[in-house]
Amino acid sequence: MKHFLKLILLVIYGLIFSLGMPILFPVIAQNPPNSIQQNESVLALQLVQSSKKYYDGGQFLAAAKLLQQAAQIYQASKDITHQAQVLSLMSLALQKLGHWQEAKRAIDTSLNLLDKLLSDKEFSRIHAQVLNSLGHWQLAQGQTEAALLSWEKAEKLYVQSGDRVTIIGIQINQALALQALGLYRRAEKLLTQVEQQLYQQPDSSLKAIGLLNLGNIRRFYGDLEKSGEILSQSLIIAQKLHLPQEESTALLNLGNTELAIARRNGELKDIQLSDKYKQKALVLYQKAIATATLLTIKIQAQLNYFAVLIEIKQFTLTAPLIAQIKAELNQLPTSRVSIYARVNFAKSLLKMGKISEHPEIIQILETGIEQAINLADQRAQSYALGTLGAFYEKAGDWSNAKKNTQSALVIAQAINAPDISYQWQWQMGRCLRRATPTLRAENETEQAVTYYTEAVKNISNLRSDLVALNPEVQFSFRESVEPVYRQLVDLLLLSQQANRDNLIQARQVMEALQLAELDNFFGDACAQAKQVNIDQLDPSAAVIYPIILPNRLEVILKLPGSDNLRHYAHANISETQIDAAVTQLQSSLKRRSTSLSQIKKEAKQLYDWLIKPFADELETTTTREQSQIKTLVFVLDGSLRNLPMAVLHDGQRYLVERYAVSVTPTLQLLEPKPLQREALSVLSAGATDAPSFKKEGLGAIANVAVELEGIKENIQRNQTLENQEFIKKNIQIKINKTPFNILHLATHGKFSSNPEQTYILDWNERIKVKDLDNLLRLNYQRSANPIELLILSACETATGDKRAALGLAGIAIRAGARTTLASLWQINDASTAEFMIKFYQELNREQITKAEALRNTQIAFLQESAHRDYNRPHHWSAFILVGNWL
Repeated sequence: MKHFLKLILLVIYGLIFSLGMPILFPVIAQNPPNSIQQNESVLALQLVQSSKKYYDGGQFLAAAKLLQQAAQIYQASKDITHQAQVLSLMSLALQKLGHWQEAKRAIDTSLNLLDKLLSDKEFSRIHAQVLNSLGHWQLAQGQTEAALLSWEKAEKLYVQSGDRVTIIGIQINQALALQALGLYRRAEKLLTQVEQQLYQQPDSSLKAIGLLNLGNIRRFYGDLEKSGEILSQSLIIAQKLHLPQEESTALLNLGNTELAIARRNGELKDIQLSDKYKQKALVLYQKAIATATLLTIKIQAQLNYFAVLIEIKQFTLTAPLIAQIKAELNQLPTSRVSIYARVNFAKSLLKMGKISEHPEIIQILETGIEQAINLADQRAQSYALGTLGAFYEKAGDWSNAKKNTQSALVIAQAINAPDISYQWQWQMGRCLRRATPTLRAENETEQAVTYYTEAVKNISNLRSDLVALNPEVQFSFRESVEPVYRQLVDLLLLSQQANRDNLIQARQVMEALQLAELDNFFGDACAQAKQVNIDQLDPSAAVIYPIILPNRLEVILKLPGSDNLRHYAHANISETQIDAAVTQLQSSLKRRSTSLSQIKKEAKQLYDWLIKPFADELETTTTREQSQIKTLVFVLDGSLRNLPMAVLHDGQRYLVERYAVSVTPTLQLLEPKPLQREALSVLSAGATDAPSFKKEGLGAIANVAVELEGIKENIQRNQTLENQEFIKKNIQIKINKTPFNILHLATHGKFSSNPEQTYILDWNERIKVKDLDNLLRLNYQRSANPIELLILSACETATGDKRAALGLAGIAIRAGARTTLASLWQINDASTAEFMIKFYQELNREQITKAEALRNTQIAFLQESAHRDYNRPHHWSAFILVGNWL
C-alpha cells in the first residue's frame, strides 16, 4: 500500500456502532528519499500505515504510540513536513482517548513546525490536515465557532493544493459545526452541495463511502426519508462494483434508518406502520450478516438484529443468535469496537427480562472493562463500568450498583464527556432514590436530587449534540432523556410542603424539558434559550405549569412577584386518566352536535384539576390594583397541549370569560416585546381549491376570498397572494422585499409530533415545518422587523397523536415568529373568516395584547345568537395563541 486513501470518514462507534463525526485520516506524502534517509523513511511510513490499521480497529493507544515513533524518526531526520503531518494524526488518536492536553500539544507543535516551511502546494495540504485535527479538538472542547473557522481555512488550503476530493469530508465537518451553532439553513445548503458533488463523481468505492456517511448524517438529524434515499444509492454502487465491504455496511445502515422510522412511528402510536419498518430493518440486517466480509460489520448487524427481536418480543428466535454472538465476540481483537460490542450485547440482554437467566452479563462486561484498561481507553471503560452498574441496579444490589456507577462517572468527568456523564448521574440518582423507598434517609434524597440536577445540566448544555449522542437502536428520547427531567421533578415535589427553592427548580426543569422536546422534534437545537422573568414580560400575567407524573398530576402556579409560587398535587391521577379526559373533551369539541352540557361537564373535570386549587387566590389577586391578573399563560405538558385551555369551565363560566388565555412551549424562548399597533403590516396568502388540496384528499375552503378581503379592509398596509400566486417562492420574495410583521396563511395544514408530517399547503405542495426556516428566517436575520405574528386559519392537529401540538409549537419557533395563532381543528370556513375579521378589528385597538384581542373575539362569538351556533365552543375555542401573548 503506497499511501492512504485520500478520504476516509472514520466511525466514532456508539453503543451500536453508529457513525459519528467525520474525521479525515489524510495521505502521507511520499517524496523520493535519498540514500541516507531511505531506511528511516521506509520505517516511518510503515509505522504510519500500521497505525491506521489500529485506528480503524479502535485501538487508539496503539495507533498513537506508533505515530509518536514515526514523528521521532521524522524529527531526527529533520523531515519537518512529515513530522508535522504525523503529529496531526497523533492528535486525532489522542482525542479519541480523551487525552485532550496531549492532543492539543501535538497540534500546537505541528503548527509551529509548519511556520518554518515555505508555502507551496504540499505545505497547503499538510497545513489543511493539521487544521482539520485542530477543528476536531476545538469541537470536542465546545469551541464550535473556532472549529468551523479551522475547517473553513482547511477547505481553502485544500483548494490551493488541488486536493478537491478531501474537501467533501471537510465540508461535512463544517455542516455539522453549523448545525451545532443553530445555522441550519447554511448547514442544509452545504450538505446539499456535498450531495450534488458526490453524485457528479464517477461510481467508485470512494463515492459509495461518501454517500454512506452523508446518509448517516441525514439520519442523525432526523431527515430519515432522505437518509434512506442516499444510503440506497450507496448500496447500488457497492453492488454494481462488487464491493462486499461497502455493500454490507450500506445494508447495515439502511437497516438503522428503517429502524429509526419504525421508532418514530412507534412514538406516534402507529404500531402497524412501526412494525412494518421493523420487519424491513430485520431483513436488511439479515442481508448485512450474510454479505459481511468483516467480522466487525457482521457483529454490528447481529447485535442490531438481536435488539429488534427483543423489541418485538420474538424471544424464541434469540437463543441461537445469543450463542453465535458470544462466540464471535471472543474472536474480535481487543479494541474500542469489541468493548462497545460487549456493552451493547449486555444492554440488550438486560432488556430480555429476568437477569438471573443471564449471569454471563457480568463476565461480558468485566472482560470489556479489562480490555479498556489495557487500551487506556477511558471512554470505553466508563461505558462498560456504567453498564455493569445498570446490571446491579436491575438486580437490586444497590451497593455494587452505586460503586460501579460512581467509578464510571468519575472517569467520564475526568475526560470531559458530558454525553455519558449525564447517564451515570441519572443512574446514581435512581439508585439513591430506589434503594430504600420507604426508609430512605433525607440526605439520600438530597444526594439523589443533586445527581439528577447535574444530569439535567449536562443535557441542557449538550442541547444540539443531544440528538446525535446515540440516535440508533439503543437510544430513544422517551427512554433516555425525558425520564431524567420527570424523575427529578418527582423528587422535588414529593413533599406536600415543597419549599420555595424546590418549586423554582421544578419549574425550571419543566422549562428545560420543553426545550429538549423541541430539540428532539427538530433533530437540532431549535432556538437560543434565555432566562426570562415573567414580571419583566407581563406583571398582569400568571403562569400555570401542569406536570404529568406516572402516579399523579402536579400543578405549579407562578403569580407576579418573586415569591409568588404555589403548588398543588392531585394524588392518584394517572397519565392514562389525563389522556382519556383530554381525548374525550377533544372529541366532543370537534363535533358540532355535542351538547353544551356534555362539553361543560367534561371541561369542568379539567378545570378542577388545573385551575380550581388556585381559583380563589387568582380572584383575590385580581382585586389588587397593583397586580391585577388579566392573562393566564399555560406551559402545558403531554396530551394537555392538544386542548384549548380557554374552554375550561368552572360550572358557571368558561375560563376565557374571566381571563385572556395563551400557551407557550417555554418562557425561555420569548422576547418581552408587544406588537406595535401603529406599524401593522400584513402579508396574507391563501387558496380556495388548490391542486395541493386534491393531492392530500382535502376539500375546498370556500370563504378564503372573504377572509383575505376582510384583512385588507382592517389593515391598511397589506399585500395579498391568492390562489396560483400563493407559492413558497412568492412568499419569500415578498418577505425579502417588505418588512411585514404579520403573515396570515388561509390554507390547509397539519400539526404532528412528526416533523415530516407537520406542514402547511401552498398552491402546489407541502411546506414542511423545517422548510419554514428557509422561507421566513431570512427576513428575521436581515431585518430589525421580524414576523411578530403568524396566523394559520385552517389547520388542525393530527388525529390520535397526543403530542401533535408539539408540531404547532414547532411551527411557531421554526418560523421565527414571536407568536402563532392557529386552529387545533378545522371548523366551518365561513365561521373562520368571520372570526379572523373580528380578530383583526380587535388587534387594531390600542392598549390591548394579542391574547386580549383573541379573548375579545372569542367573547363576541360566545354572545352570538344561537341560530348560527357560532356561540358553541366548537367554533370559538378551536383557536389558540402560542408564544408571546403581549
